[in-house]
Amino acid sequence: MVWVFFLHLIYGLTFFTLGVAILSRDIRLSELGIARIIRLLAAFGIIHGFHEWLELLELLFPSDIDINFKIFRLAVVSFSFLFLLYFGLFLNIIALRGDQALSTTPRIAKVLIGTFSLSLVLFAAYLDLGSGKDIYTRHLVAFPGGLMSGIGLILYSRTVRNFSSNTAVNFILAGSCTICYAILSGLVPSYVILPFLGVKVILLRGLSAFFVMFFTIRALSVFNFEQRELINEQLQRFSQSEKLASMGILAAGIAHEINTPLTNISLNVEMLKDMVGGDEKVAQKVAAIERNIDRASRIAKELLHFSREKETALEATDLNQVLISVKNLLKHQQLYSIIRLTLQDVPKIMGIPWKLEEVFINLLMNSLDACNKKDHIEVTTYCQDDWVVAEITDTGHGISQEHLAKVFDPFFTTKEVGKGTGLGLSVCYNIVQQHGGKIDLMNREQGGTHVTVSFPGAADDN
Repeated sequence: MVWVFFLHLIYGLTFFTLGVAILSRDIRLSELGIARIIRLLAAFGIIHGFHEWLELLELLFPSDIDINFKIFRLAVVSFSFLFLLYFGLFLNIIALRGDQALSTTPRIAKVLIGTFSLSLVLFAAYLDLGSGKDIYTRHLVAFPGGLMSGIGLILYSRTVRNFSSNTAVNFILAGSCTICYAILSGLVPSYVILPFLGVKVILLRGLSAFFVMFFTIRALSVFNFEQRELINEQLQRFSQSEKLASMGILAAGIAHEINTPLTNISLNVEMLKDMVGGDEKVAQKVAAIERNIDRASRIAKELLHFSREKETALEATDLNQVLISVKNLLKHQQLYSIIRLTLQDVPKIMGIPWKLEEVFINLLMNSLDACNKKDHIEVTTYCQDDWVVAEITDTGHGISQEHLAKVFDPFFTTKEVGKGTGLGLSVCYNIVQQHGGKIDLMNREQGGTHVTVSFPGAADDN
């Protein structure tokens, strides 16, 4: 009897510890999909731990337990497994469709999932009311909930592998132990003695619960890794802003200084053309001078554009219309047909339409330069919390890892001499910052690049 007391005591404490460990994590700034649903697992842990202690009371004082207590305990265990089922279903959606899956999942789908889960729990509880035991609840709710949660944790390990391979292993181990717990708690009755081992299944159930707690808490370190990356990213953004501000002042001065001699050279070249007359060799040299003057003039204009401060008031702007307009502007490009738009209904943003067009023209032109006829470029919009997000994904040759940290630096370019000034992405960065937005560029594991541009939604979308 003593070992049963300690087993249930520690069993409940294990789940309670799991819930408290999750709730103690600061995940408010996390962009990981699991952060949106991890509190469902915490709710399961705390409620189920309380249920185990209620079950302990029932074992210690069987003569004092009435039907009302049994119904209350049944309600508690049903409620706990409902949260586990919710967690498992939503985690699999995120693991299969990406961290933003819940933001893009239609509301009606979420309502149907919630309604189905609740109906299943109520049906199982109704079947268990007659006996006061939780047999059907464990078969119909605990087993599928634990199984889905375990599979979801294993699948989600692929997402966190970028942060740490050890963390991914902990997700896999936590998922495997959760599947074991689902089988032992959902399919096998507590009083069954396992062959060969000679122990009751409740002992192995307690051990599997302990390992679920242990590996899940270790897996939660992914939020620490993410927080470090966010801090480093913020420091990099601050450094980038400081650098761009200084470069903007310098660029404006250089542009003005360049324009004066360029104008003088252009006038003298026109005079020289009149003087040389029909000499073909000299005319070719003069034409080459004019081409280089034009190139220098374009660079000077881009320098001025790069250094330009906010000049126009922001207005309510439909980002989808901006992207449609940009695609129309690019229709004369050779690979125009590989661009595909997948635009969801998103709120308006406060912006300057022509500047936003410039951002996406630059980004799409870079993608087109990196692609060939067999590639494709996908432009997607969606809403994430209060942000309107546009993603550009291409299957081109991508950017080498050592160049990724420099892509927004002024004058940095991977293109051949004469084909790029290195100011395009710097201008994009400035414009997005001017709109209060964020821009990120990364390589895709499958090849190509992935650009995310986020803007705060307009306060009033009327």
